[in-house]
Amino acid sequence: MQKQRMKKRVLLISLSLMMITIMITGCLAGGGKTSQHPRDMVFTPLTFSPPKGERVELDNGLILYVMEDHELPILNLSVIIRTGSIYEPTDKVGLAKLTGKVMRIGGTHSMTPDELNHQLEYIAGSVETSIGRESGHASLSVMTKDIDLGLKIFADVLMNPIFDQEKLDLAKKQELEAIRRRNDNPDSMAFREFRRLVYKDNPRCRISTIESINAITRADLVEFHDRFFGPENMMLAVSGDFQRDEIVKGIKNAFVGWKKTQRTIPQVLPPSYASETIINYAFKDVPQSTIVSGHLAVKKAHPDYYPFKILDFILGGGGFNSRLISEIRSNRGLAYSVGSFYRADIEYGVFAVICQTKSATTYEAISLIYEIIRELKENGVTEKELNWAKESIVNKFIFSFTSSNSIVGQQMRLEYDNLPQDFLERFQRNISGVTLQDIKRVAREYLHPDRSVVVVVGNSKDFDRPLSELGEVHEIEVTVE
Repeated sequence: MQKQRMKKRVLLISLSLMMITIMITGCLAGGGKTSQHPRDMVFTPLTFSPPKGERVELDNGLILYVMEDHELPILNLSVIIRTGSIYEPTDKVGLAKLTGKVMRIGGTHSMTPDELNHQLEYIAGSVETSIGRESGHASLSVMTKDIDLGLKIFADVLMNPIFDQEKLDLAKKQELEAIRRRNDNPDSMAFREFRRLVYKDNPRCRISTIESINAITRADLVEFHDRFFGPENMMLAVSGDFQRDEIVKGIKNAFVGWKKTQRTIPQVLPPSYASETIINYAFKDVPQSTIVSGHLAVKKAHPDYYPFKILDFILGGGGFNSRLISEIRSNRGLAYSVGSFYRADIEYGVFAVICQTKSATTYEAISLIYEIIRELKENGVTEKELNWAKESIVNKFIFSFTSSNSIVGQQMRLEYDNLPQDFLERFQRNISGVTLQDIKRVAREYLHPDRSVVVVVGNSKDFDRPLSELGEVHEIEVTVE
């Protein structure tokens, strides 16, 4: 105990001497002047090169991105599968989601659902599967000492799901209950209807119903799995405490016998832009309104992806310093929550403004959103705003490489999206190179308040002015189907 105290005293004395030395050196270097305020200090720009994992392609077409990380005795593995709800039959919407859920909870040809759960509990492992709109996902987390068993279980779930009927029935009941309750939350209603309208006449707009869920059978899940799950249709991001050659061999052994299916994935066209603004209104007897207004935007592979990303950040995606929040929330006090988002996919992007305001300021809030967007289109942004946005986006980008799992996961996603492998390396440079003229140009070219999908959920009898003063109003009939 006495030795520990002595060590602490020596450490404190050493640190104090170091600080005094730094202060004296700083004063001498500045001719005896005090140091600058941190805001006035200028530093050499940091350079950053994203780390990379190794790409390995197996004989059966399975693609791996591998990175060793010996900090913790854990293996993390994530998978992306070229599938999604956009490939569902129109009369069985919800099939992809159920397939992704039940393939994990429904057991395999060699393990019942309970046996599968017990095996994973015994090794403190985790296996998860899901299927979203445009991709499927799976993950494995397991201790290093149990890698072989973990890989065996994981491969069995992906290759040989049994889709147990009882588990399917349970999953369908849960989905039906979710459908019955989907109008409980006004925010969820607004986002659902916005997605349905912005993707109009495209498979991405479809929403499951009671009828479509009831129509799904176990045979449908088996067929959907057989159609999309094959080694050449999957990519694995593998990171953790292992040796490169050993993990590649272990994955080969786990997926042995899984051959290419030679099936082609059908092409789904991107959605189309709206031709005019229509105000869509859904009644909900609540004291506030939820507003979502937006449209399709720049795709990720387009050169204008970078200036539009900065534009969104300045407009409403950058938090309290962004224009929408500063004006609508801070200056006017009209919104509980307001902002914007921009999500870029490989074939299209989506941009929208979201606002929650009290019923009596609904019209005023929408009008102000339009006004702020029009002003930005007309006059662009300031140099101060541009520099703030670029620095913030670059700093956030750097922190997306804090784990080996995120590094190989991003590499895997680039290939899945058919983006160039140097996309991440060029990201920082492309963001930093955006000019004021670029922002003004993309604002005029890609912001379309006159061609937006607008969804308002609330109680119109309490609105400050009728929505019809903004344009044609389409009333959404909110039912449980």
